[in-house]
Amino acid sequence: MAIPRVFISSTCYDLKHIRESLKYFVRTIGYEPVLSDDGDVFYSPDTHTHESCLKEVETCQIFILIIGGRYGGKYMGRKTSITNNEYKTAVENNIPIFALVEQGVYSEHHVYSTNKKSSSEIANQITYPSVDNIMIFDFVDEVRRNVKNNAIYAFRDFSDIEEYLKKQWAGMMYDFITNRARDDRNKVTNRLLDDLNLATKKTEELLKLIARQGSDKPDSKIEEQISRIDKVTDLVKTLKKFINYIPLNLMVADVDAKTFSEKVLASDNWTSFVKSFPSIDFEISENMCTMMCKDIMPSGYTSIITEKHHLDIVAELFNSLKASDESELIQAYNELMS
Repeated sequence: MAIPRVFISSTCYDLKHIRESLKYFVRTIGYEPVLSDDGDVFYSPDTHTHESCLKEVETCQIFILIIGGRYGGKYMGRKTSITNNEYKTAVENNIPIFALVEQGVYSEHHVYSTNKKSSSEIANQITYPSVDNIMIFDFVDEVRRNVKNNAIYAFRDFSDIEEYLKKQWAGMMYDFITNRARDDRNKVTNRLLDDLNLATKKTEELLKLIARQGSDKPDSKIEEQISRIDKVTDLVKTLKKFINYIPLNLMVADVDAKTFSEKVLASDNWTSFVKSFPSIDFEISENMCTMMCKDIMPSGYTSIITEKHHLDIVAELFNSLKASDESELIQAYNELMS
């Protein structure tokens, strides 16, 4: 089972105990911690070690940034630190970031910011005991100025970090669950809108029928036409469901309604229907089928139905199509593809 990978980014030696505690905390949550000083980063012989760290960040799903009193090593000889560039990589890849800063550093950052408003020269000349480089304050500002995911939390010891991350990750899980429920509701709404669209088309057909027939036509004739409209509407729904289970939209991209209906009515079952398309590579076992459409997409298109009850649903949908009248099937096909 895949689990989230958590990249822990900070200077190593001054924050060694914090990093160790974080590593075990992440493991107790059930996630995989990634620390460069633990050998969790693959150092490719073809790239600089700093580049290897950045590539490892891209493979992670969560990024923890810890800003302490040391600025750390420069990134490949540039002005910015390795930690700073790891953070930028996480931002570029839209990875959730949880930024933490030592309380002493955060307090002195406030002093630095206040003095800088009066005079940058004076602010730069002041000695700040908690940091070895005032560029750390610029790093804090960079995190805070980010347009999103810019929360930063000041901590005194590891217990503060643990409490903060537990709350944040619980909130992230809650957000995931509520978004999932919202997506489900959106799917229901979309289905209702589709049904409403079909009902609107059906109403339009009925109005056109009434206008054409006039009052001098027998009721039986009108009822017959209404029944046909009902059948076509149901067929459109069935066709749409069928498309959701197999790559029908690819298979019939260049097939007209007449050819499509003939293939349906001439096939004994849905598997023989699929095999009637020469561009489809098709395999089926007891509980799984695999379809690949090579001619339409050069890289291939694969649709896999893995559950037995899904195969049963596909068979039932196809049987409904096969039992329909050819002219009604042609009309439904044209309406769906229009």
